[in-house]
Amino acid sequence: MIPNSNAYAVLRDKSQEFLDFVVLSCTAVPTLKKQIQAAGVAGVTPDHFKGPPNPAQLLSYAAVYQESLARMVVITLFSYFEAYVQGLLAEIVEFHGGATRFQATADKRAKSFVANSSQLIVDAKRKLQEPAKGAKIESYKKQSAVLVKQGFRFPSELLAPYGVRNLIRKAKPKGSKAFEIPELLRDALCFPLSTQDDARLDSIRDTRNKIAHGKAGPITLVEALTIGKDLRDISAKVDKHAVEHFFVLEAFA
Repeated sequence: MIPNSNAYAVLRDKSQEFLDFVVLSCTAVPTLKKQIQAAGVAGVTPDHFKGPPNPAQLLSYAAVYQESLARMVVITLFSYFEAYVQGLLAEIVEFHGGATRFQATADKRAKSFVANSSQLIVDAKRKLQEPAKGAKIESYKKQSAVLVKQGFRFPSELLAPYGVRNLIRKAKPKGSKAFEIPELLRDALCFPLSTQDDARLDSIRDTRNKIAHGKAGPITLVEALTIGKDLRDISAKVDKHAVEHFFVLEAFA
């Protein structure tokens, strides 16, 4: 059994790489401030920028660096999370042989069942092909149990090929938008997204959008890192669910 999706491994590694940069920044800036206050900028040579550094200018940058860094944290980590969801969908499609083969498998399984119903299935099904009547509830339950035992595929299950087609479409680059993520998790992957996590994703996306459009209010680095932790926790739960239920060979069934 695979431990996690490749998409999750990329998310985990890229997120850690960026957080390492955050740690570096949070160490370097205070150190630079102390050096400037103690000895000026003697011996300080910035990478990629020519000319002697301006102490007053550097101190003014340092005074607000945490807020700038916080905005970077939100935008970067949410972008990685968004890419993870799209990458996970694409990986599921590839695991099942690619778009054409995955769709063909779904179509074949649905059409094969429709074409090969046994007489037992047909007889039980006939008793369920009418508008529901309260007086016949127990009979409906009995016949439904027969169908379930026989492996009958109910109408909602016969729609699986349509669901696969939509999944393939959403798995393409730019095939989905950030606001669709909760819907994709719930409806495409059947992930039990809690009300709390759903609301949290919407809140994080709204914060990211406001930052990207220059409309966000002040955000602290602590708040931004909490957002990163929440995205990491949600993605870990999603990936565990996806590996358990969607990375299962089907072409040989």
